[in-house]
Amino acid sequence: MTPPPTALEPAASPLLVERNGRVVTLTLCRPHRRNAMSTAMLEHLAAELMQLTNSKGGAPGALVLTGAGGTFSSGADTREPDWRDLSRRAVRRAHFRTVFEALHEAPFPVVAAVEGYALGGGLELALACDLVVAGEGALFGLPELGVGAVPGGGAVHSLLRRAGRGVAARMLLIPGERVRADELARLGAVERTVPDGEALATARELAASVAAGDPALLTAGVRLLRDSGHLDRTSALGVENGYWWQAASAAHREPAPPGAAPS
Repeated sequence: MTPPPTALEPAASPLLVERNGRVVTLTLCRPHRRNAMSTAMLEHLAAELMQLTNSKGGAPGALVLTGAGGTFSSGADTREPDWRDLSRRAVRRAHFRTVFEALHEAPFPVVAAVEGYALGGGLELALACDLVVAGEGALFGLPELGVGAVPGGGAVHSLLRRAGRGVAARMLLIPGERVRADELARLGAVERTVPDGEALATARELAASVAAGDPALLTAGVRLLRDSGHLDRTSALGVENGYWWQAASAAHREPAPPGAAPS
């Protein structure tokens, strides 16, 4: 019988950290605000991601990112008292950038478990993950233009690459547009849909299956996945060749030939 996850952070924190075997789950914990991302939450999330990424010997095999209270995240918290203060927005912006960069650099696969809403920065957070598991009724949207902002965390780029221009234009330009998980799954932006309420359990099972693989190969695999999507074929083949040599040299515990492995 699988033991229950062990909580490593108090529930009062805006971020709950749990470890179960080689899978770590980070839960956004502001359910009273639909997990809107406050400055404090972003600070916690950025710090935890950096710690997991830079861990020597204790890095997880896979990470699950989810939200408490039946929703993923409604985006940035526009009700913070200093929301309109540009200097404070710059601080929050820096934390957002740290979070997205840490997700991109993480040496392990990251799985989003989405229920309820994934809006604005919440959608960007989900799309920054390698795999997205969503409840059938989950709704995704980009409300930024309606609140005096534009997306700044890669959502438009990710939607264009993973789902196409049409849905990206709808979500960005049409006020209040919400797209269901099943439509994004058909378009390729969501990898798996499940009955509502089952996204987290499914994501954890998927993460555990992924984490059972060789850590060096998983690292090479996720970096190849993240680094190749925007490249032309010749460049992508060069990147693949580099990671092939990196994985092969790690398996044989000897350096790759000069110029073969990625720097």
